[in-house]
Amino acid sequence: MKKTVLAGILGGIVAFIWSAIAHMNPVTGMLGWSMMSEKDEDAVIAALKSNLQQPGLYFFPGGDMMHQTKEQKAAWTAKLKAGPVGLLLYDPNGREPMELKQLVIEFLATALCGLIAASILSATVGSLRCRATMVAMMGLFTWLAISISQWNWYAFPFSFIALDAIDQV
Repeated sequence: MKKTVLAGILGGIVAFIWSAIAHMNPVTGMLGWSMMSEKDEDAVIAALKSNLQQPGLYFFPGGDMMHQTKEQKAAWTAKLKAGPVGLLLYDPNGREPMELKQLVIEFLATALCGLIAASILSATVGSLRCRATMVAMMGLFTWLAISISQWNWYAFPFSFIALDAIDQV
């Protein structure tokens, strides 16, 4: 049990460090991100501030897709086809760029992932190579289940989810 906990914590530390390297590296850190010009950003921010007061994850064109009449669904589909289409993560209040709380939560989540992986591996037999492959497959499972869905349904840039693969697998 002690070996499993130690292995899990060490695995979490390694994964946390690897994630930091992947996200802060100048080559991979901004894969899939697009930046607006300062002029365009100012115009978009002004429009957001005057039209959205609540933080949230917004999909547009919006609409209650669960309770639409045929006419509303047809109108929404036409808007979707005409574009623009987007997913907006929005907080009108702003925040610090990298708070200690965020790093602690990220570390704890990564350490928990390490403990889960170590617990699964402790119930298996096999070589170090076999066990390392199993952990990589856990990462691949996560990437396929989450990142590919984000690419497929919400048009996340493939380069963005490629970074997820580098990070998770």
